[in-house]
Amino acid sequence: MSASPILLDLQRAARARAALNMLAIGAPLALAGTAVIWRTAGWPAATVMAAVTLAATFGVAWLRARRLDRGWLIAALDARLAAFEDSSGLLFEADDKPGLAGLQRRRLEARIAEARTIDLRPPWARREILAAWVAAAMVVAASLLWPSATGSVASEAGERGADSIGPVRVVEQRIRITPPAYTGLPAREQSELDIEAPAGSRIEWVLAFSRTPKDARLAFVDGGTIALGEAGTGLSAAYTATEPTLYRIEAVGLRRRPLNRLEVIADAPPVVSLISPDSQLTLATASQTAWTPVFEATDDYGVQATAALRVTVTEGEGEATTSRTRTVPIRGEGEPKRRRYALPLNLAREGLAPGGDLIVQLIVRDQRAGGPQEVEGPSAILRWPRDVGLAEGLDGMAASTMPAYFRSQRQIIIDAEALIAERARLTAEDFLDRSNGLGNDQAQLRLRYGQFMGEESEGAGSGVLALPTNDAPAGPALPLHDAETPAAAPAPEHHADDGHDHSGHDDAPGADTGAAAVDGAMDVVRQFGHVHDDSDAATLFDPGTRSTLALALDAMWASERALRQGLPSEALPHANRALDLLKDAQQATRVFLPRTGSGPPPIDPSRRLTGDREDIAVGPLPPVSVTGLDPVLVDAWTALDARPGRPAAPVPLDALAQWARRNRERLADPLALLAAIDAVRGDPDCADCRRRLRGLVWSAFDPPPATATRRPGPTVRGARYLEALR
Repeated sequence: MSASPILLDLQRAARARAALNMLAIGAPLALAGTAVIWRTAGWPAATVMAAVTLAATFGVAWLRARRLDRGWLIAALDARLAAFEDSSGLLFEADDKPGLAGLQRRRLEARIAEARTIDLRPPWARREILAAWVAAAMVVAASLLWPSATGSVASEAGERGADSIGPVRVVEQRIRITPPAYTGLPAREQSELDIEAPAGSRIEWVLAFSRTPKDARLAFVDGGTIALGEAGTGLSAAYTATEPTLYRIEAVGLRRRPLNRLEVIADAPPVVSLISPDSQLTLATASQTAWTPVFEATDDYGVQATAALRVTVTEGEGEATTSRTRTVPIRGEGEPKRRRYALPLNLAREGLAPGGDLIVQLIVRDQRAGGPQEVEGPSAILRWPRDVGLAEGLDGMAASTMPAYFRSQRQIIIDAEALIAERARLTAEDFLDRSNGLGNDQAQLRLRYGQFMGEESEGAGSGVLALPTNDAPAGPALPLHDAETPAAAPAPEHHADDGHDHSGHDDAPGADTGAAAVDGAMDVVRQFGHVHDDSDAATLFDPGTRSTLALALDAMWASERALRQGLPSEALPHANRALDLLKDAQQATRVFLPRTGSGPPPIDPSRRLTGDREDIAVGPLPPVSVTGLDPVLVDAWTALDARPGRPAAPVPLDALAQWARRNRERLADPLALLAAIDAVRGDPDCADCRRRLRGLVWSAFDPPPATATRRPGPTVRGARYLEALR
């Protein structure tokens, strides 16, 4: 059973009195603090102060009321009502207690009416409340007599004259930044004097002084000034930001203030990227009739909705290639900061023929006022390969001629890994075709490096390995060069420095008769003709490098063989090994250059140990003239050199400032250098300012060119020996 409503009413009344006591004491204190902040910092800060103090007062009042809980109520009832016989706690327990506790509870319930005669509310804290209100009244009265930060008192001081007692000071500043309309950014206000705004923004300063000064202005570091005019209760000025600069507030009677930065954020040009297709070069299929490239343009403030698509169609080959270009307007979709442009192109209408290219390029402009920035995006190429004209049934033995550019070994590895990752999404035929294409790329790269080993080409003697397509019956693999035997025969032994020339006599059992015939033919050529693939005669590399390159070619061949068979996972280890070997070969430190270069001059034995140095002594090296050191920087660096016991030398600050303005492009932070110059000009004896300026001057120097180091001269004993030789 819950406690009687009479007892709960006594508790609620006591809690209300405790909270009201706290509010009566805290409210005047909050009012006094708000008045002080209002007179010193203005209404915004006063509003925050009022909210904080009132919230704190209510919080303390709530805590004081919470302290009057059930324990306090039981103790108060036992102390004020003797009829409860110090057993008030039984009224807040269950009513089904057995024995004496239940009997005592029923007796107390019959006496609850006596609780109406007592008052448990705490007394009013009259002294504390009166003291709080008197103190608050005194503080409010004093704050009303204090000079206002909003300018009311300052205007009265201006009416009394500018020669009032006390220095001029800035008591409030407000800067309003209005970006250009094309940016879509809202206007904003700030109180900091360091400003960062988009290019073309209108900057408006509203300043309040302790008293109205004479000749108030904004002085810029380049020498320009803007006068501050009257605006309401303060002074104001406006400026259009076009380039970064430094400025300060100046006025008669105002102490010299540090420079403030005005950073201007330049409008970045748009960025155009190709979304579809995923590569810039795409091959047209036999049944393809249309092509839809998709571009995306992004900009910090937005690009124009309408762009231009440049369409170029080429025909012919070699010097007979012709092209025609037209420009098509295209409209983008999406947000201004990120638009997508897509235009379906009919291949027949564009005139694309076999052997030709269809090249598209997107040209976009941003919305910059005063002249938009135009950007040409990447080109997308749709190539229609020319038909090789093979007889029916022989197309499976032809290698693809698409790669017009040699792929790197690293790119072949990347493409093979990508093909393995996409295997689940490809049909068996597509997977085999792509793997065979990678094998063709590997073959071309192998032939490219094989030129250094005497392997000029792979003609009829060696053939080109190609997997049969689904339309052609599978046959035995064709060897790629003389060293390779058919798959059924054991491979001959490889040597590290044989340059892939494995066509020597092989009498091992089981050798294939076809391979033996080829070997015999090669022996005839070696005996009576000129062999081009003799690596020892063709290469310029030292034996170690030639051996490394030969191993790399073997690894390329193993990778190519696995790719031709549609096994890219088995080709990866060989491709990675080929890449490592190519890196080793590229780091070769020795090459043989036979029959080239010049030998040392002949030695004249008759001059041995005679001391005759005629025509052989080297004269003194010519002096190296150090150029590129600007005299202004040299003078400033020398003048800023602070040494103990030396008085501070005058620094050519004006010349240094003019140099900094002329050479903004070569400086990492020209505003920092100008600010350091101004700091030294304001306080020439400031050691930290001079040290900072000296460091910035040092960073402005161009690094001197590398020069030859003179050898040290002979010692005294060595000079005596040389003199004796003479």
